[in-house]
Amino acid sequence: MYLHLPFCRDRCTYCSFVTTRDESLQPATVTRLVAQVHSWGDALDHPKLDTLYLGGGTPSLLSLNELTALSNSVHEAFDLSPLTEATLEANPGTVDLAWLQGARALGWDRISLGVQTLDDELLGRLGRIHDGAVALEALGLARRAGFERRSGDLMVGIPGQDLSRVLADARRMLATGLEHISIYLLDLDKNCPLKADVDAGRLTLPSEDDVATVFEALQVELPRLGLPPYEISNYARPGSESRHNSRYWERRPYLGIGPSAASHLGDFRWTEEGNIPAWADGRAGVELQELDAAEALSEIPLLGLRLHRGVDWGALRALARSNNLLPLVDSWEVQLAPFERGGLILREGPIMRLSERGMLLSNGLLSTFV
Repeated sequence: MYLHLPFCRDRCTYCSFVTTRDESLQPATVTRLVAQVHSWGDALDHPKLDTLYLGGGTPSLLSLNELTALSNSVHEAFDLSPLTEATLEANPGTVDLAWLQGARALGWDRISLGVQTLDDELLGRLGRIHDGAVALEALGLARRAGFERRSGDLMVGIPGQDLSRVLADARRMLATGLEHISIYLLDLDKNCPLKADVDAGRLTLPSEDDVATVFEALQVELPRLGLPPYEISNYARPGSESRHNSRYWERRPYLGIGPSAASHLGDFRWTEEGNIPAWADGRAGVELQELDAAEALSEIPLLGLRLHRGVDWGALRALARSNNLLPLVDSWEVQLAPFERGGLILREGPIMRLSERGMLLSNGLLSTFV
């Protein structure tokens, strides 16, 4: 289950997520989240839950009383006996030791900290509310609070970024004993202040070749430092992979609650409306999609090839055969043949997976299945 808390102290210049700085809406939104958790628990007959993720926005803006109410609602409405992971996101500039200890005592056992970079000038350009020293301190505080599974975000491709510093930032983050790191390429495909500055020529993005060079360097350096890759952008010490996010890539069912939250149960996908006041008041609707057999089949390689272990292509063909969709898989294989000849796709028995170079060029390759 994913819970979305859409509140931030300030809005990052690159952000296009459903968030707000209007903290007056927070009490009603938390109350609605609690009510929706109970409602879904009843509607689904209190099902088993194996992973839980509280994202945003900035969940670390919740008071401990609010976090307690939300945590208790999940425990009351769902069967948590198989729970293997409970993750919450946090902004390094909004946490202290007491809050982290309180969150850990409530059962949250994994934390994801939005570090992005340790370069203070770039953090200011991104509109972050913390500096590099605070980010490193937050990683240490999380460990002191008892979080043995911590993740840090690192962003590549920021205007003005000295790409050689990305490796240095990764090393400094890992020097805190960090168990997981997510590498994000700055994405400016939606309107935001940073995109406006780039479009107007006030700022310049690093070249695609330079960004690719950094990714290739990280592909070498992070495993050397003890964090092998398990997904295109994610590296972890063995056993510290994000179990929740892996559920998405494995195309397993998930329930999302909150404004703009997405869900996938059975043949249905839906996304809740992103109007925060309307959602908090119970007036928001949902965008519902029923997947047909071809769409459902397409998602298996679209998501599964992001994982370094790849996709069992033999099992995919067998599933396609049972649904009279083998011609669709045959057409994919024709389109993928040039990638395989170019070494971007590797075949190992029935398994198809992307090579390291293929991971760098995954967007074009995965568009085969869209």
